[in-house]
Amino acid sequence: MAFEYAGSLDQSLPVVRNLLISETCYVGQMVISGHTAGVGGHVQIMDVGTETYENDVGITGIVTGVVDGSRTYNSTYNGDRSTYTTTQATIASDGPGEVQVTIIRPWATMIKGPICYSAYKTAPTLLTATSADSTGLAVTDTGNAITDTADDFSTIYCRTGANRGVSRVVTTTTSTTVHTVTIPFPYGIAIGDTFVKVALTLGLSGIDILSTADCINGDVAANFFPAYIHEINLEEAGKEYAVFSLISGNYVVYTTT
Repeated sequence: MAFEYAGSLDQSLPVVRNLLISETCYVGQMVISGHTAGVGGHVQIMDVGTETYENDVGITGIVTGVVDGSRTYNSTYNGDRSTYTTTQATIASDGPGEVQVTIIRPWATMIKGPICYSAYKTAPTLLTATSADSTGLAVTDTGNAITDTADDFSTIYCRTGANRGVSRVVTTTTSTTVHTVTIPFPYGIAIGDTFVKVALTLGLSGIDILSTADCINGDVAANFFPAYIHEINLEEAGKEYAVFSLISGNYVVYTTT
């Protein structure tokens, strides 16, 4: 699973356009204006670029289909691929690289995307409590790679134990092994309880998207796109996901350290 269109808050129908690509694209990737690459297409893979225009441009939409005859399934990205080409014979046979893009409308469009750790298909780290805490305020565990998340921009979810299914906003991370909450878990934390921590929270928040543009980066609390997070599901390993709406397309709104 990569990014998917998940509906609209205003109940409107999705806006879908067929657009030429400036580089090879996969279904489920987010795309931006192809003008940044300057190679003739309408869209290219979303990334944080070095050109002034690319740094400022918003996300256009999600690739939801391949139009041209180059369509090939790719197991790495679990989706069809459209191959960029400037070869005249190939274009005469298959057409130019062209994809179906579902346009993102800020605030209205809902997007479902997998939550990964640093790489597509890499699930968030399972944390096992190494100390008990009867107050339910501190999770001391085997370690998490997320750097300090200022401004309460991370969530910790209990996967097994008395607090199973309960999540809390992490308010202090004193190290990679100690995560403190201000609103306590309803029950004490026991040694052996398991948790998952990701760098996003419900409500008005932000998300970080991998450079491959196909998943939410759950272990980096920096370079956020401003977003409203409707749902965070951390129940099953390898199937973690969030549903969100972008509220602005521009890059690097929050930087937390």
